Amino acid sequence: MSKNGEEAFELFLSFRPDVVITDIKMSVMNGLELIRRIRSVDEKVQIIITTAYDDNDFFIRAIEYGVNHFILKPIDHEKFLQSLQQSIYQSLLEKELEKQKQYTRTIIDFQENLICIMNDEYLLDFNLSFANFFGIKEIAKLREGKRHISDYFVEEPGYFYVKGQNEWIRSLIDRTIDFLKVKMLSQQKEEKVFLLKATSFPHEQGSYLVVFTDITALEEESRRNEFLAMKDPLTKVYNRLKFDEFFSREINRVNRYKSKFSIILFDIDYFKKINDTYGHDVGDCVLVRLCEMIQQRLRDCDIFARWGGEEFIILTPATDKKGALHLAEALRALVEKATFPMVGHVTCSFGVCEYEEGMSKEKMVKRADEALYKAKREGRNRVIVSE
Repeated sequence: MSKNGEEAFELFLSFRPDVVITDIKMSVMNGLELIRRIRSVDEKVQIIITTAYDDNDFFIRAIEYGVNHFILKPIDHEKFLQSLQQSIYQSLLEKELEKQKQYTRTIIDFQENLICIMNDEYLLDFNLSFANFFGIKEIAKLREGKRHISDYFVEEPGYFYVKGQNEWIRSLIDRTIDFLKVKMLSQQKEEKVFLLKATSFPHEQGSYLVVFTDITALEEESRRNEFLAMKDPLTKVYNRLKFDEFFSREINRVNRYKSKFSIILFDIDYFKKINDTYGHDVGDCVLVRLCEMIQQRLRDCDIFARWGGEEFIILTPATDKKGALHLAEALRALVEKATFPMVGHVTCSFGVCEYEEGMSKEKMVKRADEALYKAKREGRNRVIVSE
């Protein structure tokens, strides 16, 4: 119990009680001023005020200051005890609610996933992982210059991107799509890939919980697997299966647009002798070095693949047999002049075939193969064009 309002406020700051009981009339500082100052530091403490005042102005001011219960003098002890019990019960409820909030916050902040709460307009809250990713702890800072969470998405083929609106969330909420794959830039300027899912809050229209699961490692592994599925593991050029896909696509394209393309089939002369003399490791080095040289000479649109063993194939879009012959001759000369470790010089023989309307892939390769073997029969290290 304090002697005056000033002392009461000092005691409140020292002990922070759950319930404050005060009279309206006190020396140094009256009850209303005490309540105002208490509310400036604690909005949740229960306040019971005893007074002999019964005018409306007093009650209005007391309500504005957040008084929880009024006890008019002379004090009815039963009503006073009821008010005290209600205040204690309310205080316990608020403490339990605060405890539950802390539990929930701890659980959410413990998650490695980026979690945020948002509505149709802007971010409402986010967890620690979200804050750490962007390097910003305050919502106001995070919103600067970016009204919607989608404003943080990186525009790149293969990833969901939209700017300046949040309507896309409805697709996740309504399950018309199960998830979205997005890319975002971290505080450290690292691009990360996330699987994005969302749900709405029960009985709260227009507010959403959005979870970003980091799948960057899985995405990289997927790209590696895709690379392995389409590339020859030794030479790193396309494998036969992937080449066949490009082959079919090019035939469809030239049939539609009435353009041209050719293929060049070639292999290394006397390659078996290289393996028998120097071993397969040296033979592999020759294959790798050869492919590096050829790849550097080709256009970006040309498709280069390992057809099998020491045999390779090139698809040259928008190129007739004369153009393909010129390219094959350039490649032949390039290989002939090159020096390979241990082996020294090697040569290659080439067969060229231009696509003709109605020709199948098998027929085209067969004609290129016949031209290649004609080059072999005529002495190797030469280019033959299929007639």
